[in-house]
Amino acid sequence: MIIKYRQHAVDQMLQRKITAQEVELIVTAFDGQPLVQSPDKRVFYKNIRGRNDNLIAAVVLMDHLYPEVFEILTVMVRFEV
Repeated sequence: MIIKYRQHAVDQMLQRKITAQEVELIVTAFDGQPLVQSPDKRVFYKNIRGRNDNLIAAVVLMDHLYPEVFEILTVMVRFEV
């Protein structure tokens, strides 16, 4: 798996104190079914132990030609399904 980050995602990660390891956990060991926003965009979410701002979510752009590449568009805290 290859994880790429848009600048907006990096800015939000810094602001919300979300690590790259947590993002990787969100997209590899997510809770529930990823939400489909569009044919190429998914929202993955996870309750991460030790954080008091759960659920943590990542909006991911996925390319059907390169299914191993996850491009993180943004991250969110206190996400509600």
